[in-house]
Amino acid sequence: MKHHIFVLGLVVMFTHVRSSCDEDADSEFIYKGDYNLGGLFSLHASGSDWSSRYTPEVKSCSSLNVNMAGYVSFQVMRFAVQEINNSSSLLPTITLGYNIFDTCYTYNNIQPALKFISKDNVIDTEENYTNYIPTVIAVVGPDNSDAAETTADLFNLLRLPQINVLATSKRMSELSLPGCFQTIPSSEVQQHAFVDILNYFNWTWVAVLGSFDEYGMQGVQHFLEATSNLNICLAYKDFIPIKISGKEAVWKSTIRQIANNITFTNVNVILLFSQDIILIDFFKELVEINFPSKIWLATETWSLSKDIYNLQNIRKLGVIFGIALKYVQIPGFDEYLTKVYHQNKNSSGGSRPEENCNQYCDGCRNTTLSNFLSYFETKSSFSIYSAVYAVAHALQDVLGCNETYCENKDVYPWQVTEALKHVNFSLLDNEISFNFRGDSPTGYDIVFWNWFGGTSFLKVGSYTSLGKLKINHQKMLWQTSNNVVPSSVCSSECLPGQEKQPKGSYKCCFDCVSCAAGTYLHANGTCVSCRDDQWSTERSTICLDKTRIFMTWSNVITITLLTVTLIAILLTIVIMGTFFVHLSSPVVKAAGGRMCFLMLSSLTVGYISILAYLGEPGTVKCIMRLPLYSIALTVSFSYISIRSFQIVCIFMMASKLPATYDYWVKQNGQYICQAFLNGVQVFISVIWIITDPPTATTKHLSSDQVLLECSQFGSVYNILQYGYNAILSLLCFTFAYMGKELPKNYSEAKCITFAMLIFFVVCISFFTAQLIDVGEYITTINAGLAWLSLMGITGGYFFPKCYIIFFHPQFNTTKHFQTTIQSYTKRGSESTK
Repeated sequence: MKHHIFVLGLVVMFTHVRSSCDEDADSEFIYKGDYNLGGLFSLHASGSDWSSRYTPEVKSCSSLNVNMAGYVSFQVMRFAVQEINNSSSLLPTITLGYNIFDTCYTYNNIQPALKFISKDNVIDTEENYTNYIPTVIAVVGPDNSDAAETTADLFNLLRLPQINVLATSKRMSELSLPGCFQTIPSSEVQQHAFVDILNYFNWTWVAVLGSFDEYGMQGVQHFLEATSNLNICLAYKDFIPIKISGKEAVWKSTIRQIANNITFTNVNVILLFSQDIILIDFFKELVEINFPSKIWLATETWSLSKDIYNLQNIRKLGVIFGIALKYVQIPGFDEYLTKVYHQNKNSSGGSRPEENCNQYCDGCRNTTLSNFLSYFETKSSFSIYSAVYAVAHALQDVLGCNETYCENKDVYPWQVTEALKHVNFSLLDNEISFNFRGDSPTGYDIVFWNWFGGTSFLKVGSYTSLGKLKINHQKMLWQTSNNVVPSSVCSSECLPGQEKQPKGSYKCCFDCVSCAAGTYLHANGTCVSCRDDQWSTERSTICLDKTRIFMTWSNVITITLLTVTLIAILLTIVIMGTFFVHLSSPVVKAAGGRMCFLMLSSLTVGYISILAYLGEPGTVKCIMRLPLYSIALTVSFSYISIRSFQIVCIFMMASKLPATYDYWVKQNGQYICQAFLNGVQVFISVIWIITDPPTATTKHLSSDQVLLECSQFGSVYNILQYGYNAILSLLCFTFAYMGKELPKNYSEAKCITFAMLIFFVVCISFFTAQLIDVGEYITTINAGLAWLSLMGITGGYFFPKCYIIFFHPQFNTTKHFQTTIQSYTKRGSESTK
């Protein structure tokens, strides 16, 4: 809004005020055509005397230093117009002209702008400028952001197109002024290019400087916005002040303070947004104070500055590279410059107009041909060249030209503006067009300053408007050992397995802390604990699965246990077969007859449960290991205890309590007791399985080993089962002891005592192993104890009977048993007497 108020004030102030400039027909700055273009270039400039900006006078550009790059840019426009006028395909029968002014950077932009929008040197105030025809139909330039933003608002009142050829301004793009176009990449592309370059070289700790003008301040601000959410930290930012005449000491002090601040941050990369004219004194001062070597990232405004490149000892400041407007060689332009040079030398240049017109460059003629041609590859040559051609193509559309003829008619600025929005043509193999914001889809060259002879500015890469970065870093000389790319980081990258802990307010500054053992560095950059079944050493990036310890099938102990278990099962089956064959024999009948098969079956199931200790445990295996094994023992113990009790009753209680004994026999007391005793254990097991079943669990043996075992060893239910079996074993032992005086064929005291003692040893060993924690051998011990307890019953109760059947059949007769009973009865009678 302020810009518009300022511009309106200027228009009113200069209304009907005739220009004091006299046009010189021999001037390089003016060429009359059917349609004329305006040009604004800095042929003179100074970065050290800006005092005139604070007084209302228009600076006389001739008092400033000659800017040869600006003069060459000026010649590019003249060359392009001349080339178009000589073309038979573009604007046939139409002649383009130009009216070019020296803006001397920013001192002189309003006065020529008013000249451009005037009509016969007069600006009329009208309500509608639709049919208004100013002096020019379009303006090329200015060549800096400050001047471009000022003139853009003024030209926009008439919709007079302004094509910027070097002024990158995000503000102008955001405002979307209808008449603003640019043949250079947008400010957004510029910022993305620098971000991608920093990321390419992993530079995360940077300083940003900007000139104290619109271009510098906008550049710094927009860079901060572009990197706000990225892993790029701004170590330092500042602005290079204007050097005002008479205040040089203050300026020097400020520059030295900036230098000290940068040195303090230990930053190696400095991004610099500024026009080249301002940086000449800045770099001179840095050289004078021996500023340490750094990497300087240059914007397109100074990346190809010969004036800075030629500064004495500039190379001591380090490496300079950056982005430059895409270089396209213009055929015939070098010959044209040579021709212009000789023409200037052989002519006086015409009469000199009034000082404030700034259409004269005396100093531009006072140079050598080699110096003149050294600016041939000026930073904006093709952007100026393509801007002139864009206007020519737009004008051709407005005039409705065919291949041989163009109608010479009135053309209004807004018509050219509308036509420019739709131009799309190829120029020297480059597409020229504008998007809805007036930006051109072009990119940058990446240029590297070469201090070692040959080409001053080496093209080492490119950056497209689509964001594709290409860099040939082998061409870049970093002034380091083995040409290693220097780093610029606040904190060096952490080693693998180290967590970044922030240090201060900068996200790029951190301490590296190694992840402790048992943790690893997660993808999110933090140390995370490993799972229970995993482990890690200190400073790990992954967790490793712990070695799982269980009785693998290939283990020697496993094979041994499997073998003896299968043998035990086979023996049990053999015993069952033997008893089946000799079922009617006295020995089998004395052992329990058919009831022996129940006991042998339970022992077989018990042996089978031992197989559940082999291999990786699971829920089914854990149930087989614990409840099923306990039930198998209960069946055996209940049978032995009832059988022993029954024998004792026969020999010792039947005669004393005949009625009770008859009731026991008639009511199947042994079967009822058997069912009851077994039912108690089954009930405990069912409740256990339903409420809290034993499952596979892990036990950590060491940092990298985990034991796979069944849970609930030593649980309440497990203790109840062992306790219940212990009670039954005590009953067996008691009844066996009571029958120790019975006939030898019926007395099983020794065998039962042997089996029960083994079981007691197993119980003690089991609980001892749980308490002292034998580690990975606990499974083997439990399996071995289970086998031993079952084998104690098998061997203690059945082996003696099989021994008689196989090796002493004479004792397995009815007669032998009757003789034994008679002897026992006789001894009992004698003892009663």
